[in-house]
Order: sequence, then structure tokens, then C-alpha cells
Amino acid sequence: MFERELGPAPRRRPPRQAGEVRVEGRRPPPWPMRLLVAAAIVSPLASFWYRAEHQFEIEKRAEEAIRWSLDGVPCPTADARAFAASSRPPLGATFQAVRLSRHVGHMQCASHVYRLEDGRHDAQVCDFTGPGVVAVETSAARAYWAPPAAARVVVIDGQPRCLQRERFRMGE
Repeated sequence: MFERELGPAPRRRPPRQAGEVRVEGRRPPPWPMRLLVAAAIVSPLASFWYRAEHQFEIEKRAEEAIRWSLDGVPCPTADARAFAASSRPPLGATFQAVRLSRHVGHMQCASHVYRLEDGRHDAQVCDFTGPGVVAVETSAARAYWAPPAAARVVVIDGQPRCLQRERFRMGE
């Protein structure tokens, strides 16, 4: 008639869906915890890298400021007769509407931005290894100098000026 079960009920597992995998054992930590651990590892490395790059940029800017410095003794002036008196033919070049001539030595030119008291100025900068007499001609001025050794000619707003430099090699 009536059936009775007097013992403990058998344990039934919940039904599984097809393809479900059950892993026994220790569970991995939740994703926020993994994220914190990753940040704790990566953050000091990134901070060290950023600090090294920042220091490198500061040193690079300081070297550039020294390299393109406008500090120095002005070159002794000369005149057109002194320039024409040389037995060698002049070596000339035009760099961004500035005509530069010399009799001996090498020349390298570049554009540079200077921050002066009255703001930023684009300038044409040319370094000479040993020019003898230098002639510079712009739309606004013409100038002659006779530097004893190496020289730097800077043209800012059409006005040239010459500074004596220490000896150097091209490309430095």
C-alpha cells in the first residue's frame, strides 16, 4: 500500500547542462585581486622607465642648449677689401636666403629656435672650422668677420652676428 522510506534521502546532483565542466579544488582569486597583483608588479617598472626617460630628456635639452649657445666673444670685424684680398676663390653657399662665403675651412648649417628676452626666434646657425674671413649677406644686412679660428654665425631676424668658438670637428 504505502511505501515509506525511513533512511536518509539519497543525495541528488543538480542536473548539468551539456558541455559544462566542473573543477574540483582551489578556486583562482577573483579578477579584481588579479588586477591588483598585476598593478603592484607593473607599476614600479613603469615608474622607473618613465623617470629614466624624463631624466634623459632633461639632459638632452641641456646638451642642446650648450651646443647651440649664443655665449662667446664676438668675432673681429673685417671689410670687403679684406675678403677680396685672399688669393683663394671664395667658397659660398646659400642657406635659407642667407648667403655665406669663406675662403678656407668647412661649414655646417642648421635651423634653430632661440628663446630670447622678447620671445622665440627662428634662426639660421652656421658653424665654421676655420674660415679665414667670413662674408654674410641677408636681405637686411651685409657683414664681414675675420675669426682667428672656429666661428659660429647666427642670423636672427635678418641680422647676422658672429661668435668665436673653440675648435671642433664637423658633425659634433
